[in-house]
Amino acid sequence: MEWRIVFGQVPAFAGMMFALSCLLFLSTSCSGPSHNEHSPLAEIEKHSNATIDYKVSSDPFTYDIEKVAVTNVENDTLFFTPNRTNHIVSFPCNNCHTQPLDKMVSNDPSGKKAHWDIHLNHATEEALTCITCHSSNNVEQLRLNNNKEVSFNKSQKVCAQCHSTQYNDWVGGAHGKKLGGWAPPRVSNTCVNCHSPHSPAFETRWPSRLNTVKIQELDPK
Repeated sequence: MEWRIVFGQVPAFAGMMFALSCLLFLSTSCSGPSHNEHSPLAEIEKHSNATIDYKVSSDPFTYDIEKVAVTNVENDTLFFTPNRTNHIVSFPCNNCHTQPLDKMVSNDPSGKKAHWDIHLNHATEEALTCITCHSSNNVEQLRLNNNKEVSFNKSQKVCAQCHSTQYNDWVGGAHGKKLGGWAPPRVSNTCVNCHSPHSPAFETRWPSRLNTVKIQELDPK
């Protein structure tokens, strides 16, 4: 009886050893890169550490643009924008603003008001007026909410106070027009190169190309 028990256990013992051998083989043969090492995020991180040596430059396309550096909090240059003050027709403002604003107020109802052609359509009057962005003490500078002054060439800092999402997209390159392409050094339009600061919403308009109305206007025949 004892011999039969031992002999009957031999096939079971052999099967158990075979199963353990298979598990050991599978564990050693599947010891390659894990799933996480092949994930999209892992691939992006691997390639993002590589230094790209650009062989092209935007300089041949932007050499005639006077540039203003856009910097971060560490004062590192991120990219450039076109100089704006050189293209503002009425700048510098002290060509007309020869006195403080309170001394230039006119009580003549028949006279044409200063900046009569500017219509403010940007938020509500309770939220935004002229002096929200313009400094009443120094007309040559713009004004931030903390009363600090900022150059007209850095007007994006004023816009960023309310439009932080669009500003971050602009810094990252997803918002705004590039001048000379993406090749470094990057040159991008500022907010006011595309949007009127006094009425920033775009008016409804036809596409500039490939529409029948425009074709008929250009060629009535």
